[in-house]
Amino acid sequence: MSKTVVKSAGISLSDTFAFTGTVTGAGTLVKTGSVSSTSDAATYSVDGCFSSAYLNYFVTFRFASATDGNQCHLKFRTSGTANTSSSYQSYIRVSAQSGGVGETTNSNGTSGVITTSMDDVDNKAIQGFMYFFAPLSTTFFTQVTTHFNYVTNSGTKNFCRGGIMFEDTTSFDGFQIGANTGNGSLCDINVYGIVE
Repeated sequence: MSKTVVKSAGISLSDTFAFTGTVTGAGTLVKTGSVSSTSDAATYSVDGCFSSAYLNYFVTFRFASATDGNQCHLKFRTSGTANTSSSYQSYIRVSAQSGGVGETTNSNGTSGVITTSMDDVDNKAIQGFMYFFAPLSTTFFTQVTTHFNYVTNSGTKNFCRGGIMFEDTTSFDGFQIGANTGNGSLCDINVYGIVE
């Protein structure tokens, strides 16, 4: 009895594929908002990006300060208005390329502090990602996990991770980032709802 062996031609990743049906178990990201600007502005906002369609969100971001030594801050927004109540808690663990470590903290602030000591050069901007947990919920505190890299105004290359918590059950449909004083010079934010 002989057997027939069928040799596969293989798949070329340069080909274009069309899929039908639903992919499950892999987690899917659906873009819900974005902002991109190379113009100086006090803040850069993404409104209406959080909705009841998704519980949690993945965000990529890039931000540069127009002023040397500034901080980058985050505020949540509802219906186009920033929330400035003293309910923001934040902690960032900083690891430098030299091996040194440090931290940035902010308790009961009017914004979440992402980082400090920024250089005013666009190519040294903060670049990274964040996870937003339950921003629309009135049951849970809104929380953000951050992970990003940047170069300080003294030239130190920093690699950071941490988080922001809004210590109240307020519903938010958007957020903004900006410098603690003066303007930002560049911003690029993409928001994706996580299909669970």
